Amino acid sequence: MESIEQERLQWIKGDKFGSVETIKGTEGEWTTFEGGGRIATNLLSEFLEPLNGEPLDFNPPTPALTKAAEVYKEKLPPKKETSSPIRTLFDKQKKNDKVKLNLTFPIEVPKKAIYEIISSSFDSEEVNDELESFIKNQISEDLILDSLFDSIKELIKSRYKID
Repeated sequence: MESIEQERLQWIKGDKFGSVETIKGTEGEWTTFEGGGRIATNLLSEFLEPLNGEPLDFNPPTPALTKAAEVYKEKLPPKKETSSPIRTLFDKQKKNDKVKLNLTFPIEVPKKAIYEIISSSFDSEEVNDELESFIKNQISEDLILDSLFDSIKELIKSRYKID
């Protein structure tokens, strides 16, 4: 392993956003960190930024579901002071049934054979972290909201036998 000057870097992108790493060295196409992690050297400048003193104070990004909840609230029609008689009857019910609302998201995942090859070549925890990130990057706020609204409509159709 080629040892290089102990440079401190901060993640500016990805799951480790805001974390600080100290470079341990480079080995082939990989830059390794003292914390045990590594990154492809050609991606270093895209995901990490050199520190010239104290780490930057990043506010962690809001998780997609929290953002989606905020967007959902914004898209709801404003509450009327006088609700419809139908809504009043729904609201007055003392015993409502609790049901599960299922959400599904169309995502792409690698074939199992590819996953097994990659897992045998790299640390399984690192592979799983990257796979989780790969999947998370496919789910947008719009996709979450569309899925939520579709699930609500589907629940109403199936529960109340509406065509």
